[in-house]
Amino acid sequence: MAVATVAGWWHTELDDVPLGTAEGDNAVASALARQWSHFGQGEIAAYGRPVIASTQSGGLPPLPGGEDHAVRLDHEPGDPASHRKLYKSFSAANWPTGAEPFSQLDGSPEDVSARYIVYEYVDGARLSLTERGWINLAQFKEGYATADGKHVSDPSWWLVVYQRDGQLFLDLAHYEEGRIAGPRLDFQQYLNRWLKIELRVYQGDRVEVYLDDRLFDVGRQAEYPVGRMRFPGRPAGAGGPTVTRPEGWIFGVGNYSNPEDPRSGSLVHVGPAAVLPLP
Repeated sequence: MAVATVAGWWHTELDDVPLGTAEGDNAVASALARQWSHFGQGEIAAYGRPVIASTQSGGLPPLPGGEDHAVRLDHEPGDPASHRKLYKSFSAANWPTGAEPFSQLDGSPEDVSARYIVYEYVDGARLSLTERGWINLAQFKEGYATADGKHVSDPSWWLVVYQRDGQLFLDLAHYEEGRIAGPRLDFQQYLNRWLKIELRVYQGDRVEVYLDDRLFDVGRQAEYPVGRMRFPGRPAGAGGPTVTRPEGWIFGVGNYSNPEDPRSGSLVHVGPAAVLPLP
């Protein structure tokens, strides 16, 4: 196992998922749904179909822990299915084990402080981003219901790859950033190999980003809320409707690209993932 595990905390075992394409309720989709909550079930037009691939037969380097299976998330240029990603949803009932099935009716964990870890492989030959193009490799979202009857899933912090003037950058961003701010990293060095991404959430304080166990950036509560921020009885943002019920905390990974930029293309493989207690 490439990611250390802790009893009672969620982690994937992708070698338990058979090889092939996740379609409908076939064996691949059923096994994948026991590990990742959502990967486009019922929304194929937006998400496409994930494929469980063998790293050995697919020509990828071995995963650090010796596992073979990975999730192939392929977005061809021109394909409108840009939400090529995996979501792990946590409720008050399944935190931190991640036991499936997840239910929005079970609310959200009170405190989501933890280490969120995933291995990803970005194919350099298949990465073709326009100036409007980007891919999110990891993100957090929070679900909730409001008094006007809506069910919302707000993004908060995410790790994004984009191109400027012919150079690839990696950046930690948040929902209200509006423009590029903070450290940027030349992402070229992380192509064509397994990259360990770790986001450490200290709710109400900070989110730390580690790449291959080295600190890259820190997002602060003063910039944008870290962890849970939507609680019943409070407005959903300035002047927004009142939150009536929390509906889950989401850890997302993969190959989510700009829906408004269909000319870009990318291929990302997702390996093992886990949530662990903070050190």
